[in-house]
Amino acid sequence: MSVAQIINELPKLTAAELQAVRRKLMEITAGNSAVALHDRGIDEVQAGDLRSRLKTFAEDWERPEASIYDEDQTR
Repeated sequence: MSVAQIINELPKLTAAELQAVRRKLMEITAGNSAVALHDRGIDEVQAGDLRSRLKTFAEDWERPEASIYDEDQTR
């Protein structure tokens, strides 16, 4: 779902649903959106391995022009 589609759905939400959305957005912007790897069965050694392998993608992933993939409708 694109950002525009989400924004179009907001007026349809109840007050309680809007409050839940606000809380989630505050969590995300506060940096509380980290993935709990341990809960997914990934130990420290595996996490270190993942970190080192994914580091090669970080520079490309963070480029402004890569934001087009965030809006890819085919995903």
